[in-house]
Amino acid sequence: MRKVIWAILVLMLASAGLVGCGDSSRGTASGTPAATASGSQGAVPTAKTGGTVVYGTLFEPATLNPLQATDVVSKWAVELIFDGLVYVNDKMEMKPGLATEWSTSPDGLEWTFKLRNGVRWHDGVPFTADDVRFTYETVLNKDTKTIPKTDYASIARIETPDLQTVRFYLKEKSAPFLSKLATNALAIVPKHILENQDLNTTDFNRKPIGTGPFVVEEWAQGQKLSVKANPNYFGTKPALDKIIWKKLTDSNVLSLQLLNGEVDGAAVNPEIIGQVKANNTLSTYETVDANTYIGFQLDNPLFQDKRVRQALSYGLDRDAILTQILKGQGIRSTSHIMPNSWAYNPDVEKFGFNQAKAKQLLADAGWKPGPDGVLTKDGQKFKFTLLTNAGDKTREAVSLFVRQQWGELGVQVEPQYLDLNTFIQERVLKRNFEAILLSGSVNVDPDYLYRNFHSKAIGTANNFLSYRNDQVDKLLEEGQVTLDQQARQKIYFEIQKLMADDAPQVPLYYPKVTYAFKKTIQGINPSPINLFWNAEAWHY
Repeated sequence: MRKVIWAILVLMLASAGLVGCGDSSRGTASGTPAATASGSQGAVPTAKTGGTVVYGTLFEPATLNPLQATDVVSKWAVELIFDGLVYVNDKMEMKPGLATEWSTSPDGLEWTFKLRNGVRWHDGVPFTADDVRFTYETVLNKDTKTIPKTDYASIARIETPDLQTVRFYLKEKSAPFLSKLATNALAIVPKHILENQDLNTTDFNRKPIGTGPFVVEEWAQGQKLSVKANPNYFGTKPALDKIIWKKLTDSNVLSLQLLNGEVDGAAVNPEIIGQVKANNTLSTYETVDANTYIGFQLDNPLFQDKRVRQALSYGLDRDAILTQILKGQGIRSTSHIMPNSWAYNPDVEKFGFNQAKAKQLLADAGWKPGPDGVLTKDGQKFKFTLLTNAGDKTREAVSLFVRQQWGELGVQVEPQYLDLNTFIQERVLKRNFEAILLSGSVNVDPDYLYRNFHSKAIGTANNFLSYRNDQVDKLLEEGQVTLDQQARQKIYFEIQKLMADDAPQVPLYYPKVTYAFKKTIQGINPSPINLFWNAEAWHY
């Protein structure tokens, strides 16, 4: 399927042919769950409209403004409320969203999008091409502090010939350009509300107006986010009346409420997979999530020697994490690129568990055991804090396992747990950490490595590890403008090989995420990017 998608993209760049035709809209699940609870569900009952689904979660968004959304949770919420020019379905295909069709010039430098007629913002104001232009020009404005800026650096200018047409002029060919226009990348915001607003302080961040299938009803911070059906949605009208995200304190409480029916659905803690699958009131759905890893702040002198980073990789038994903590609910990871991607390189250094080699590398780097057993160099002890988010018992268990194993090397690790928003907004994005336990994100195109690891993305995008490698920079730039998939694959294979050796992070696992919902709720079909991508199709 990815090859088909890529063939379409190449065709767009090779001719001025029309693509994206038709009136496809969100809400139609194109696949089936990867796994369901044991027992037959019998005949499919008649779908009912109305009702509320309560989704139990440990997390809540940091913002509901697409221009400010950086974490996965915020992006999930944004996709309920807003639309992009295109959207990504469960098969990782790009489908028409606010744009019904698009074409490109033979040189690939001009993209023209035709917009839907009759779309209105939640406040009744008509959606137009001016909103699209405003969205991307706001991101590109040098005074706007927003994460996605580097993703749109190839845009030279934007024109709106009429209210239903948007034309992008690019500085150079861009293989991943269409994927950057998807809802999960950047949804469109209303010009009539946000023009002249301060994005950091505007009420819109908590009470947004979108074009999407759901409207924000209430956001009680630390308690719940409630969205209600948008009866005027241009696509599939939501079958449910409401979806409520119920914020809970930790995964043990969440597990209990899932099993006793206090919440209608949730992601399942690996510890209770067996109980959930044996529960005849629940159905389960599986998908594979993004790379969970330990990242180092490379501006910190502790981590600037590659031998040290490699040693920490060798000194961690990741297979034991998979079996003992995740109970088999994960796949050993090697990079941010997912194993089902055409760009994934299976042949990179995996750093098998080897404490002897780890100790030798640390010794070679000048670290020697002190009287208390902690490694010391130039009078400094090898000790640091490992930050992650509070409430996730799996991550807490992983961090304690890391402390124990690296402690055996003479490295003193102190886990620290912060609420998600503080962790992401105040520590990760501000590069205010020594080491972090975190997950990446899933994207259609491998170009998202640019925003995570290109040196130009330090301080302007998601390169919060402060990673710098001239060879990787050059290859990431080539990957953006190379249109042939085979040639592009070689580029990303080489990037992964170089980065595995450089070890700016210790990749741990791609988690197998299991969601459980009451069997009376149908239409759920999680994508690797977003459980809620088709929430308007959920029904009782």
